[in-house]
Amino acid sequence: MQVQPKVYRTYKARYFGLFTIILLNIATGFVWLTYSSVPDAAQEYLRCSNTVINLTSILYFIGSVIMAPVSGWMFEKHGIKRALLFGATIQTLGSWLRYFADFIDSTPSQSNPGGGGGRLALTLIGQIIAAGAQPFFLNVPPKFAAVWFSENGRTTATMIGSVSNGVAVALAQLIIPVITTDVGSMNNSVLFCAIFSVVSILPTLLMADHPPTPPSPSAAEALLQTREEPFYVSLKKVGTNRQFLSLMAVFGTFVASFNAFTSLIAQFTAPYGYSANEAGYFGAAMILSGLVGAGISGPVTDKYKLYKPICRALAPIVTAMYIAFIFVVRRDAFVGIIVVSVVLGFASFAVLPAALELAVEITYPVTPASSTSILWAFAQSMAVIFLLILGALRDDQLSETRGINPPLIFLGVWCLVLGLLPIFFIDAPYLRMEAEAASRRRDLEESIGGLIFISAHET
Repeated sequence: MQVQPKVYRTYKARYFGLFTIILLNIATGFVWLTYSSVPDAAQEYLRCSNTVINLTSILYFIGSVIMAPVSGWMFEKHGIKRALLFGATIQTLGSWLRYFADFIDSTPSQSNPGGGGGRLALTLIGQIIAAGAQPFFLNVPPKFAAVWFSENGRTTATMIGSVSNGVAVALAQLIIPVITTDVGSMNNSVLFCAIFSVVSILPTLLMADHPPTPPSPSAAEALLQTREEPFYVSLKKVGTNRQFLSLMAVFGTFVASFNAFTSLIAQFTAPYGYSANEAGYFGAAMILSGLVGAGISGPVTDKYKLYKPICRALAPIVTAMYIAFIFVVRRDAFVGIIVVSVVLGFASFAVLPAALELAVEITYPVTPASSTSILWAFAQSMAVIFLLILGALRDDQLSETRGINPPLIFLGVWCLVLGLLPIFFIDAPYLRMEAEAASRRRDLEESIGGLIFISAHET
């Protein structure tokens, strides 16, 4: 008779699942930015104002807020695969509705001067439906990493899955303008996104929901509890966790600031003589350097588990860069803006996986899907508010004549108060890591105890 200790395993299938999440995030990025990447052609195609084109992006933030709790509930109630399939399905439906809008004539006439109304209406309906899919793909990386990866790979997996949304932004802003050369080719971009949404759903059909054997003690617990704790119970737990609320303030501030800043960077810099192409360089600098930062942060965090120190080290850098923009956004300061953009992107993306994993650690045994869904929902809610506030504060004449940019001042002050200070109030232990260590000790003690019992019995 032998006593077998508990065995934890990882499977190569985890990489296929991670690839699926990346593909879904890239697809949602293309659908999200189809029109805002080429605003001039989109305005002529839909016969609408620039405000409506901006609305197509805002709808994605609103969709995330509304559907984030639904995604968290579905991940816990029905599992990862079914939740992703649901998200991919509504994304595909919304994408094709937008394409079918192309068959509605938008050419104005004397009898129908507002000929674009039908096309615009169906496009917005499709955009709203597709927007509801984004939180399913954005919220899943920590959950997937917790179920499929061991302690030494979770943060890297979370990082790869999370930054794929940033990759999507960069690719969409690069590829869609190439496809859309004029208003006549706008429908090609819409069709491309619709086909891409179908392609992204195919690997979702083939991925496994969970591994046959868990990769860690916490994964074993997560698999056992997946269908036991209702989402609203998890919501109540994190809502009364002061440590989590502090982290939520920091995470929401930085994510909302980054999303709002990258969305409006052309408007912030236009009064100082910078073109739309130059503004695109600033955004690209942030995203590309961010990918480098995340690529370094993920493995380092996995190896040393320094979630809180990394957040505390990078939060001041992120805040300092937003304050720096107040002073560096000036005429003939292209290089300075690029430098600040690079540092901001690097620090913002580098802190992302550490913050997401820290949320899981300080709320354990609340499931990762719940904590992540709440973080992203709050961040996207703030992004909508920031976009409205920054738009209201915009004063091109004040910026041009006196060099005072009210939106940038608002971002700098907000980050200083609610982005930087709360991070130093987080001192909770790493509950998931402690639980895993205790579980491994119990497994070892049970194995040793069993061997002693067998040895004594045989003697």
